[in-house]
Amino acid sequence: MRKRALAMAGALLAGSLILPSFPTPAFAACDPRIGGAECDALGPALSDFVDIRRVGRANGVVAGGGSFTSQCGRNERGHRNSDNHIVAPGVTNGAHHVHDYVGNVTTSGFSTDQSLAAGGTTCRNGDRSAYFWPILRLRPDLRLQGQNNNQNNRQQQQQQDPNQQQQDPNQQQDPNQQQQDPSAQPQQQQQQQQQQGDQAAPNDQAVNDQAAQQGDQPVNDQAGNTGQADQSQQQPDANAGNGAAQAQSFSRQQPQPENQSRFGNRGNNGGRGNNNNGGNNNGGNNGGQQPQPAQTGQPPRPGQDGSEIGGFADGNVGQILTPRAVQLQFRGNRFSRVVAMPRFLRVITGDAKAATNGPANARAQWTCSGFQNRASDKYPVCPRGSLVMRILDFPSCWDGQNTDSANHRTHIVFPDQSGRCPQGTQAVPQLRMTLAYAVPQGASFAVDAFPEQKHSPITDHADFHNVMPNNLMNFMVQCINRNRRC
Repeated sequence: MRKRALAMAGALLAGSLILPSFPTPAFAACDPRIGGAECDALGPALSDFVDIRRVGRANGVVAGGGSFTSQCGRNERGHRNSDNHIVAPGVTNGAHHVHDYVGNVTTSGFSTDQSLAAGGTTCRNGDRSAYFWPILRLRPDLRLQGQNNNQNNRQQQQQQDPNQQQQDPNQQQDPNQQQQDPSAQPQQQQQQQQQQGDQAAPNDQAVNDQAAQQGDQPVNDQAGNTGQADQSQQQPDANAGNGAAQAQSFSRQQPQPENQSRFGNRGNNGGRGNNNNGGNNNGGNNGGQQPQPAQTGQPPRPGQDGSEIGGFADGNVGQILTPRAVQLQFRGNRFSRVVAMPRFLRVITGDAKAATNGPANARAQWTCSGFQNRASDKYPVCPRGSLVMRILDFPSCWDGQNTDSANHRTHIVFPDQSGRCPQGTQAVPQLRMTLAYAVPQGASFAVDAFPEQKHSPITDHADFHNVMPNNLMNFMVQCINRNRRC
C-alpha cells in the first residue's frame, strides 16, 4: 500500500510539472470596462503617453523620390492570429499577442514559401505578399486610471494647503458668484472644445474620402485626456467620427480581394525572437486595491474581443480596432538605384521585446494625422479630429544573397542616417507601413504585446514576406528608379 501511495504521489507530481502555465489571477482578472489594480498591472502606464504637440521632429528612414504603393486593404475581413511563421515557424500562438494581416489570405504560423505562393490575396495586381503588425485595442481603463489619479492629487493638494480650505466658506457667502457659475461653465466648455477642434491638421482634408468610404462604426467611448478627468459631456462616438474625417491621404481605391475564404485562428507575426509565453511577469501587483469583484475576472465569451488565442489569457484586453486607413508604400534610395527584392525575402522591423531588450532594435514611430513631421516612441495624445498613426519603416539594404538569416536581421539592414546603404549591400525598395486609427482622445488605447512588455509603445513592430510575382517586382523597381509614383 505504501509503494502504491508513493507511486500515485509521484504521478501526481509529474503531472503537475507538465501542466500548462497560466497567468496569475491578478494578471487575468482585468476588465478594461471598469479598470482597477489588475488592469494597472498590465500596463501601459500613463507616462507612456505624450501630447503630440510636445514631440520633436520625426526621424524615419530617408528615402528617394520614386515610390510604389501596394493596395491591400486594411483587414476588413478580420484575418487575425497570434502566430509568427517568420520568427516562430510551426508554432501556434508564437507571438502571444494578436496581429492584423493583409495580403496573403493563407498566412499562418505554418506558412511556407510554397503555401504562400499558392494562396489568394487581398492585394491588387497579384501581390501575394504577407504584411502584418500587432493590433491596437481600446483601453477605457486607462481613462479611469487618469481620473482616479487626478482625484487623488486634488485630495492631497487640499490636505497640504490649509489656506485653500479656509477660503471656501468665504466663497460660499457670495450668492452672485454662485448664480454665475452654472452659466459660465458650459461656455467655458464650448470654448475649450472649439480650441481643440481648431488645432486639427490643416493638410489632411484631401484624405477624408477614403476614411469615410472605408470607415468602421464610430468608437463607443467618451473622449478623455491623458491624466486628466473629462470636464465636458460628449457624445460617445463624437471623437471617432471626427477622426474618420481626418484619415491620411492614402489611395482612394479600395482593394478587391481575390479569395473569399474564411479565416480561423491562424497567422503569423510578432514573436520577435523567442517562443515565450511571458505571462507571469505582470501578475500579482494589486496594490491592495480591490475592484468590483462581481464584475472582474470574467473571461470574454467565445467570439468576443479577447477570447481569441493571444488575447485575454496573455494580458491583451480591450476592443480590437480595425485601422481606418493602411498605406503600404515602397520607396527608393537617395544615393543609388534600387534592385529587385528576391522572391520570398523575409523582413522584420522593430523589436516586440524592446521594453526588456532595450532600444537597440526598436523602430516605433507614433504620430497623429496633421502632425506627421513629428513622431515619438510613446503613444501620442492627438487633438480632437486627428487620427493616431503608426509609421513602420523596414530595412532596405540587402546582402545580395540571403532571403533570411538566423536573427532575421543581418541579411537586410537599415541605411545610415543620410539614407546611404552600408558597403557590401544593395538598396532594394524600402517598405513603409502607415496605419491610421480613430480613438477617443487621451490615454485610451494600447498595442498588443508580449505579457512582460506591459504594452509599452516602444515594442511596436511589423513583418513582411515578399511573394510578389517577378513581373510586378520589376515594374515596381522601374517605377521607383524613374522617380515616378505608382
